[in-house]
Amino acid sequence: MERELSLTIPCTIHIHSYSMGRDRVFLISGGQAHIGAAAVAYPKDHQILCETLTIPGHREGQLAVELAKLAASRLNRTVSVLMGIHVEQATRKDINEIIKNVQHAMRQELERIEALL
Repeated sequence: MERELSLTIPCTIHIHSYSMGRDRVFLISGGQAHIGAAAVAYPKDHQILCETLTIPGHREGQLAVELAKLAASRLNRTVSVLMGIHVEQATRKDINEIIKNVQHAMRQELERIEALL
């Protein structure tokens, strides 16, 4: 099932969510969309492990890991987060607001998915 959630301020954040068998894929973009980082998180032995790849010069890696671990923990399944957000000349305040909005949007999407399980 595909699902898109969008939030605006200071840029529009898009989360596309897809089932892949039992697993879940999240595509997260905003501003000038691109691929900046990918994270795959999965439950193993009562913990959440995560592998990540960040494209050189991009800074989405840490947020991708955080979101992938959150989703894997809450959904108890393997998840992949592929993300890229770029806002030209973003201030530190803009970046903090974007991070807050992405975290909020992901929590909303996880609540929606959990309600379906």
